[in-house]
Amino acid sequence: MLAYALGLAFIIVALWVLAMATGWWLPYGLLAQGLEWLKANPWESTVLAAVLLLLGLLLVVRPRERADRSFLTSSKGGNVWISQEALREIIARSATLLPGVLQVKSDFSVQGTGLQIMLTCQFEQDALIPLKSEELQVKVKADVELYTGIQVTEVKVLVQRLEKARSLRVQ
Repeated sequence: MLAYALGLAFIIVALWVLAMATGWWLPYGLLAQGLEWLKANPWESTVLAAVLLLLGLLLVVRPRERADRSFLTSSKGGNVWISQEALREIIARSATLLPGVLQVKSDFSVQGTGLQIMLTCQFEQDALIPLKSEELQVKVKADVELYTGIQVTEVKVLVQRLEKARSLRVQ
């Protein structure tokens, strides 16, 4: 958001400077009138400056959601944070060990007291989708809870494609 606001401000300033550089009178006139108004109205100018300062501070200081979100679990020694990448690796390893699962991408969201996992999968062409999906849900939930200690509330599966299993050639 801040990048868009700054980009828009730079575009406006660049157009303003371009108009002044090409000899167009309007930017000079508006700038002179604006400065005269600011001098003639000190209270309004102060309020305008305060509002602009607050907006600028809000854009710069507002809390941001961390892009490298991690998940908290506890152990006897204290708290343990597990990154999304580590969780994705656990899920991918768990899922691809199942026969018939070729590829898995995962996404997460926290729901209540646990983690909701969304899987986008590619199965082999002859896979029975309901059975393979249920097997995948059970395995991923069990492995995530076993290896991380994070409670999993739900595992959703989206089967994106089916593909023939590639046979390995030995030469």
